[in-house]
Amino acid sequence: MPGWFKKRSDNPARNSPNSSPDEVYSALRNQAFSTNRADNGISAPSPAAPGWGILMETGYEVATATLFALIDGTTSLYFSNGGGMLGGQGHEAVRKANAAFINEANRSLQHLKRCEAFPLPEAGYTIFYVLTDSSVVTGSAPEDDLGYGRHPLSTLFHAGHEVISQLRLISEAAEKDA
Repeated sequence: MPGWFKKRSDNPARNSPNSSPDEVYSALRNQAFSTNRADNGISAPSPAAPGWGILMETGYEVATATLFALIDGTTSLYFSNGGGMLGGQGHEAVRKANAAFINEANRSLQHLKRCEAFPLPEAGYTIFYVLTDSSVVTGSAPEDDLGYGRHPLSTLFHAGHEVISQLRLISEAAEKDA
């Protein structure tokens, strides 16, 4: 699992001594799945591209990494064992990568199926959850198959990793400036 993110938070609940990393992660993940587009002022997507949000979750032996992106530019990355980055939308490079990720999610809808449950991925697997007004749709595959272009969702996987790369670059620049 990438080691380049440190714990950061603007949310006092994340800094509570009574909150374990797993509790914080679960709360952030649940918040992502319960996001209501209209309540958050996000414009309705076009019928041709109904996906307005996406979670890309990858299982590692020690944790799960969740990338959360919304069509309004909201971008976060967090880890089940603690740490991550919130507020990536404050950076143009992240917003551009996020937009490409959302666009690719909409191009990949034919490879996804409706879901009612949101399990975490096993180690070595990546699960995508695309948020639409009518449902959440999902698809998954082994990380190696996605990474090496052996799966129909490989392009979506690489678009998500471009978002993560942009977040990493921002984090590294911030560390150099500190």
